[in-house]
Amino acid sequence: MKSFRIITRRVSILLIVNMLAIPLYSADPPGKKVKQAKVSRQSDGPIVETNVKWHKIGTLWQRLTNYGKHGDDAYENRTPSCDWPGGSGNSYLYRGSLWLTAEVDGEYHSSMVEDAEFSPLDSVHVITGEDAVSEEDTYTRYYDVKAPEANDHTPLGLEVTERTYAWSESFRDDFIIYEYTIKNVGIDTDDDGYPDMQRDLNNFYFTFRMDGDVSKLPNWAAESKFSNQDDLGCCNANWDWIDLFPIWQGVDHGLSDADADSSMMFMWDGDNPYYPADNGEDDDTGNPGPDGTLQTPGFLGYRILKTEPASFKVSSFHQNHIYNDPATDKEAYERMMKPEVFEGPVLQAGIPFPYDYRAILSVGPLATLAAGDSVVVTAAIGVGCDPVHGKLESLKELVRIMNVAKTLVDADYQLENLAAPAPGLEVTEHVVEGVGQGVEVIWDNVPEQHGNFQGYRVWKSADKTASGAFDWQPLGLGSYFDTTGSVSWPPPSSGIPGYYRIIDTDVINGFEYQYSVQTVSYDETFGTMESNVLTNLVSISPANPVATDLDNIKVVPNPYIGSAAWNNPIPSDADAWEHRIQFTNLPADASIKIFTLDGDLVDEIVSGEIAKKSTSFVSEGSASVAEWDLITRNDQDAAPGIYIYVVESPSAGTKVGKFVIVR
Repeated sequence: MKSFRIITRRVSILLIVNMLAIPLYSADPPGKKVKQAKVSRQSDGPIVETNVKWHKIGTLWQRLTNYGKHGDDAYENRTPSCDWPGGSGNSYLYRGSLWLTAEVDGEYHSSMVEDAEFSPLDSVHVITGEDAVSEEDTYTRYYDVKAPEANDHTPLGLEVTERTYAWSESFRDDFIIYEYTIKNVGIDTDDDGYPDMQRDLNNFYFTFRMDGDVSKLPNWAAESKFSNQDDLGCCNANWDWIDLFPIWQGVDHGLSDADADSSMMFMWDGDNPYYPADNGEDDDTGNPGPDGTLQTPGFLGYRILKTEPASFKVSSFHQNHIYNDPATDKEAYERMMKPEVFEGPVLQAGIPFPYDYRAILSVGPLATLAAGDSVVVTAAIGVGCDPVHGKLESLKELVRIMNVAKTLVDADYQLENLAAPAPGLEVTEHVVEGVGQGVEVIWDNVPEQHGNFQGYRVWKSADKTASGAFDWQPLGLGSYFDTTGSVSWPPPSSGIPGYYRIIDTDVINGFEYQYSVQTVSYDETFGTMESNVLTNLVSISPANPVATDLDNIKVVPNPYIGSAAWNNPIPSDADAWEHRIQFTNLPADASIKIFTLDGDLVDEIVSGEIAKKSTSFVSEGSASVAEWDLITRNDQDAAPGIYIYVVESPSAGTKVGKFVIVR
């Protein structure tokens, strides 16, 4: 077992909020022709404009860049950044950063994401279908040969080809695999952006810096006691550090010595000793909400899965905090790479001290990275989570999913399609004699052709949990299994061969509901596997058919109350809307003008317009409904008070009414 040193650095108690085009020398990805992106400045040679894409197919959603940064560190309008579960807006990663370090002429220099020392050479390309290794691959390239946005940059002459692999099946949807091919291409001596002088690099290191901020809901401040002020970090050199926590001393954690190989670092939400939990408990590990539900239950992890050459091994794990980031390349090397130790949690008075840490894992040194040679580092980033228990149960889940990631890499991704695909799903309003009577959920039986198919799980959500995830509840019997002795098979027939149907009558027109049908499969190696619940998720806000008169127009809810369950308390990338009211039972040609009592025009909407503007999962608005997002035509929040509305329909006439807003 590797030596393990507990760092007892004195950390001050700080409660301050921090204000604080493709080059000719590189190949295209296999199976896909890559177009050269537009060059931003002629003098920059092969450098192209920055570009981002997203993995949103699994339970882990992640932003990908073409300049070495992992995730999205924006303070406002953030997009998925190791969001778990996908679509919740609950971010586990503030920023992940690549550091590459080597000795040049007796001095150590690092190329770092934070210092803008990587420049993009290609866009981020998304690859699916037969050309993909996984369910969804990405490919991009960047280098440090020339970095126009950096200051005092000493290039090492390295080009990075980055590939990522993501899946939606339940046994491999909580992580994303990154493959970095790092080539010594040489330096640029005439400032045209192209390498023209070859040289060897000595004592080469690969380092990943993980600034977790575990975790961050969209409605929390960017710098918050809930997110970045109470992190903890460690690595899997051994599990002795667990006994440093009074609540875990003597606990049979179930983690084995075989899982302690120093290959993985992780961060989690610890107990901020200066704040109780929202439910009044002293220990706020995992951020229990007012009802005790954990809002930050998971562990964020990064594991080195494979290196080429194999002698290029993980050598250290270090931590620093928000106020002592390395200021120079030399300091980064001296503090974060050179000492070959695996630090435990930072201690104060003998107890792990939560704070805004950065976890830093290094591989190396490689004695010589010769001119023209490459190294390959394959790693996975993921979130392991037991949503109910959190804490060590989530750590065990992280270890489990990272072992699956390593199994995939060791098998060179050559695993057959082990799980049945999700079925095609259609969700529509159930109308009887012109009146909405519920929602029809219809799915096909195509997954039953797969040899490992076992059954379906049918879900409905009408709310979100404290962590921002959809609150899934079984619909109908919930589970329908085609197995020996099952009394639930087959699911209810739709009357059409090859399709099943459930009619959900427990709905209220105007409220939003989500539906999903998962397939369940079984494999002897990976056990029970479920398709991702988000794969075929459909949202619907049921409504009556279009009206031919104005007799039954309603404003829902009236009065509007800002704290009601009708609203969306946790806006996110998937559900960006926050407030809305509906005008229902409209003709298809209706328009609605909204006025103050003084007669000032506030806004105007039309039939079929919806307020739930989002990037995913929103069904089409009904022509009998118009929604208003409570934002005035001057882009201001509507004030509390009484409002007048005027409905005008060329086919049905005019109607005037009132509604009330209570904030």
